[in-house]
Amino acid sequence: MSTLDLNKPVIILSGNEFLPKPGITFAQQVLEFFISQGGLAHSPWGDVLLDMKGIQSDKSHGIGRIKAASFAAIKDVLEKGQIILPLDYYATNGKKQMTGMMAAPILIGDDSFICVVVVIFNLKERRLYLHETFLTEKIPEIAASSLVRGSSAASPQSQGSIAKVLQRLLKSK
Repeated sequence: MSTLDLNKPVIILSGNEFLPKPGITFAQQVLEFFISQGGLAHSPWGDVLLDMKGIQSDKSHGIGRIKAASFAAIKDVLEKGQIILPLDYYATNGKKQMTGMMAAPILIGDDSFICVVVVIFNLKERRLYLHETFLTEKIPEIAASSLVRGSSAASPQSQGSIAKVLQRLLKSK
């Protein structure tokens, strides 16, 4: 596994992406954004659908302002990031599913983050399952404690596992 180059964010965001707007839900805003990008990301594993099903699945794992803004980074992470979990069968949603994970550094405002995107594959398609955004300087703390403050994903244990992979990549640099 090669290292993540933290000096080269794949995208720079303001942090104000997808702010609340009257008459349009957060999910609708993100879907419109994904549609404006073509609705697909061209990952090393092939095209990944960026659609409402993926948004809803991701959103159901919890969302704060940073994670909300980082939806705008998903396509860039899938297209320009690094594979951190090779495509294989892993336990996801209580069953073994073909999944893979990509990560890339992003900048939100003045803060550096690592954005991780999990993709689920089935016989018909590849689709976004969830993404998580970690403040780069907090990765060692997250990996050590398996707890995340100000961010949420499938579970603290899964975040801790992701953070441990990221920490190994950062240390090997």
